[in-house]
Formats: sequence, structure tokens, C-alpha cells
Amino acid sequence: MIAVGVGTAALIRLPGEASSGPRSFDAITVASAPTAVLPLSEPEILELLDRRPEYGPLTDPVRRTGCLAGLGYPASTQILGAREITVSGRPGVLLLVPGTPAGNVIALAVAPHCSSADTGLLADTTVRRP
Repeated sequence: MIAVGVGTAALIRLPGEASSGPRSFDAITVASAPTAVLPLSEPEILELLDRRPEYGPLTDPVRRTGCLAGLGYPASTQILGAREITVSGRPGVLLLVPGTPAGNVIALAVAPHCSSADTGLLADTTVRRP
């Protein structure tokens, strides 16, 4: 009963507390954690395309798919390369996925606990295949 009263009181606004007009998406800001720079050069990143992916803590395909979903990629996204990496002293896994336009590769360094709810994105960059 008390919870209902508190909830109702929280929803009631005095006339002076209402916003003065409609809100739009440009008024909404989302804070994101700054990402670091990948400690690999473009040639080192592209070398991963010729090696078998080493997923480390993301070896489980279901977990990897959840990680990709959290990053905004569909489950069908092909991983072109992967390896464990350290970014600014933090452990992670580097995942290479196709970029757009065709020929680009997106390198995403994520935390070992990467999931759909928390990717732990450490760094990202886009490189062009030669």
C-alpha cells in the first residue's frame, strides 16, 4: 500500500514542473565510455585474417553471439579473425568483423566478459583490406 502511494506521488507533477514543450531526440544525450587505441598496427590487425581465430574467453558460440548482439551486430555476423589482446593494461578479445563498404574490416576489442548486456568495449577501429 505504501509503495502505491509513493509511486503515485512520484508520477504527479505540479504545473510548474512540466516541460515547456515536446522533447525531441536531439535533446537526449547518452554518455559512453571513451575507448582506447588498439595496440596493433593496421598490418598486424590484417594478419589475423590469415590465421585461425583464437577466441579465448569467447570460445562459446552462444556467448560470442550475445557479445555481437550487444555491439549491434546480428547473430549471422561472420567473425573474420580473433585473438586475445591487452588494451591499456586491460585484458580483452579482439574480434574482426566485416565492415561497410565492402573491403573494410572492423576491429573490436571487448572485455573477456562481453555479453549482450555489457560488451565492455575497450577499443575499436576500421581498417581497409589492401
